[in-house]
Amino acid sequence: MRWGIGAIAAMTMGCGDPLALLPGQMNLPMTIESIPTDAAGQGSTVILRGTVGDRSPLLGAQVYQLQDRTGDIWVLSSDETIQTGEQLKIRGRVEHQSVSAVDGDQTQVYIQELEQLERSPQ
Repeated sequence: MRWGIGAIAAMTMGCGDPLALLPGQMNLPMTIESIPTDAAGQGSTVILRGTVGDRSPLLGAQVYQLQDRTGDIWVLSSDETIQTGEQLKIRGRVEHQSVSAVDGDQTQVYIQELEQLERSPQ
């Protein structure tokens, strides 16, 4: 089915997010490169697909680097069983963390994993 701009506009007049009405659209992964990194992106929910790279354990959690063809990003997860090389599709929330550095404060963007949608071993 093809959706024209007029049809989408007509369906969404006063109804909030137009993508919420398109079947399957909210479950499509975005690229890591397209994750919103500005302040307006803080708290946004994203779907990402990629390969697990480096990992670092934390107390009761871990952070792992999720990589796709466009880049990589750190993901904070309560799942301590994720392994390097696994393929994941996740739903997560964009978070910003201020980090003090020698050359001034910087903002680091990471993903708080909310749900694993797909998972396959190396």
